[in-house]
Amino acid sequence: MKQSFIKHALLVVGTFCALTSAQAGEIVKALKVELLVFSGRPNPTFVVTDPAQIKEILALAKNLPKKKGVNVSDNDQPEPKLGYQGFIVTNNSDVSSDIKSFAVHGSNVHLALVTGAREAGKSSIVQAAAVDADSALENKLLAQGQKIGAVDDKLLEFIENSR
Repeated sequence: MKQSFIKHALLVVGTFCALTSAQAGEIVKALKVELLVFSGRPNPTFVVTDPAQIKEILALAKNLPKKKGVNVSDNDQPEPKLGYQGFIVTNNSDVSSDIKSFAVHGSNVHLALVTGAREAGKSSIVQAAAVDADSALENKLLAQGQKIGAVDDKLLEFIENSR
């Protein structure tokens, strides 16, 4: 009886570990999206795992016209204020691996781009600024947040009033 219990416990623990590993693997192949809206409490976050949605979002970011002659640094971020600040998206997928992350708020997009040969260990991160004149990228992320359930009607109304 004791051996049966131990075997069952190991089976349950092994299954849990396998599920945890599978879930972690799924998250690695996703976009992590953080909605910058709250002060003093955690911001809503969600992951996009659908490869078609990942490709669409990254293509929107990648194909935006870049601002010429603009050097982007951490000092170029807007002054902190209360309320809606946009999104930060981290690319943990294998889609468009030249985009490491980006921040979007309205028509302003800040990209962290990977340059050089990753395989050779000679890659670096370069910052770039882009313009999304019709806020298509931000609207896509809001729609995705609604679809997943991270953005409810009350939060959406607050965001729309803060834009």
